[in-house]
Amino acid sequence: MKIINEPIKVMAVFHTNGKIEPVKFRLEDKVVRIERIMKTYEENIVGNKRIVFVCLHRGKDIFELKYELDTKTWYLFKK
Repeated sequence: MKIINEPIKVMAVFHTNGKIEPVKFRLEDKVVRIERIMKTYEENIVGNKRIVFVCLHRGKDIFELKYELDTKTWYLFKK
């Protein structure tokens, strides 16, 4: 996997119980649909709270998305 760490546009579902579920995101003028969220965990680096989503696309491509809670910004961290 290659580290990218760039802000991206993500369509996500924010459930009333507080759960966040990314559905798709835009990568270089292409829409990438998330088939399955394989793993979700929280990280706290120097006071920045982020939720990390390890996602599967087309059964083989793995992407790591991060949602920063304070700024409400999505990042494509690994591709």
